[in-house]
Amino acid sequence: MAKLYLVRHGQDTGHRINENDPGLSELGRRQATEMAATLAPLGPLSMIVSPLRRTRETAQPLETAWNVTGDVVPAIREIPSPSDELDARRQWLRETMARTWNFVTQSEA
Repeated sequence: MAKLYLVRHGQDTGHRINENDPGLSELGRRQATEMAATLAPLGPLSMIVSPLRRTRETAQPLETAWNVTGDVVPAIREIPSPSDELDARRQWLRETMARTWNFVTQSEA
């Protein structure tokens, strides 16, 4: 049976006005380096990564360790919530997670 390893991006520098795609903070870069050191013995393996800067920067140390380039897949980009208000985000997340996730449209295949 195949295994799937999911890695969340390292800490980013935070969203700012006119900056919706932040890179990694210094801590995030250290986290990415530590992640690569932990996972390096498992590979080389195929990698997919979202087009977001913080995810590509997180993947970079592991790409270097494995001498591979991750495939950038726009379909796995995060879906931003429609509100910064916590209660509204919580409700949006409940509704989003209740949807069907087991299909891929023809344009995504």
